[in-house]
Amino acid sequence: MGSTVGCQTNRLYTDFEPYCIWHRKEDTDILDVHLDGFKKQQLKVVVNDGRILTISGERPLDNINNKWSRFNKQIKLTDNIKVNDIRSKLAGGILSVVMPRKPEIISMSISPESEFIQTATENAGGWRLKKDKNMAVNVGVVLVFLLLGFGIYMKCLSGKSFDPCAILKSSW
Repeated sequence: MGSTVGCQTNRLYTDFEPYCIWHRKEDTDILDVHLDGFKKQQLKVVVNDGRILTISGERPLDNINNKWSRFNKQIKLTDNIKVNDIRSKLAGGILSVVMPRKPEIISMSISPESEFIQTATENAGGWRLKKDKNMAVNVGVVLVFLLLGFGIYMKCLSGKSFDPCAILKSSW
């Protein structure tokens, strides 16, 4: 039986923070992590029980001097993320982590339909009555001015002396 003896050397790591961009779509959050030079086998995407997404990776920079580049990014996921449906894909040096969201639940109180119709009818009727009253007042004011103007015009045509007070007295 033969055994191989390996020579283990210490790696020299250079830590870096990858450039990330968030995209929010209708029902999905997408995190694009720029990782030029990385291969799929050098990356790890994990979600733990505490809803923490960990994206990490390491790759060799220099085989001769045993220099490596590595990163470790952790993100706390919100409660509306479907943890079991998270998917990732590496393409063109960009790792896309797709995180589907649960549908938003909008709560509202619903009142009985008859109460709603009654309230809407009451409000509409009161508004219409107020509008009709304002319209009647406006029409009345316009009519008074028209009659007054017509009376003044007729007095001027008749050639008699012009006394606006007399016209007003005769109108009332």
